[in-house]
Amino acid sequence: MINRRTVLTAGAMMTAGLLLAGLPRLAAAQQTDPAAAFIDDMAKRAIGILQAGGAGTAQGQAEFTRILNQGFDLPTIGRFVLGRYWNSATPQQQQDYMQLFERMIIETYSRRFQNYQGETLVVKGTRPVGSSGDTLVGTEIRQKDGPPIQVDWRVRQAGGSYKVVDVIVARVSMSVTQRDEFASVIAQNGGSIDGLLQAMRQRAGG
Repeated sequence: MINRRTVLTAGAMMTAGLLLAGLPRLAAAQQTDPAAAFIDDMAKRAIGILQAGGAGTAQGQAEFTRILNQGFDLPTIGRFVLGRYWNSATPQQQQDYMQLFERMIIETYSRRFQNYQGETLVVKGTRPVGSSGDTLVGTEIRQKDGPPIQVDWRVRQAGGSYKVVDVIVARVSMSVTQRDEFASVIAQNGGSIDGLLQAMRQRAGG
């Protein structure tokens, strides 16, 4: 079974997504940047769910799932997280893994959405990163109690729209951390990808 640290890592990956739920609209200057505007649009959609009181409803969770699937490149994230094991997996294992990965992330995201406590976000700026043309949207999460949290969103443009491909919380990549955790689970199961799939099924409740 995936250990507690692994579960928390999956949750941490989407913590920043949860925090979008209470974000005010960005300043006009920030909205001129398409990557920043993309993050702002997700924020406004999530705010609408909260304002409608739909956080704990099936309809609200379904809308949340749409926001996640539209805003996050889950196939890219999932393949990266599985790392070198993706190429050694059979087509059926790849299919099962992606279904379980998306299910785990959506379930974690929806649960954490319901724990929203009025956090706000301030965009600090954007900059190009890597050789793939990605953009890093630097933000700061401001809590009611406690110090602010630095959250950077790595977004990638494809097909005329942006997608989140990684979330870096306090300078720690959630995708890299999750990849290390999954690799550890596979190693504990003698290098068997089926061992990881079984652990993910248990985490997802079946």
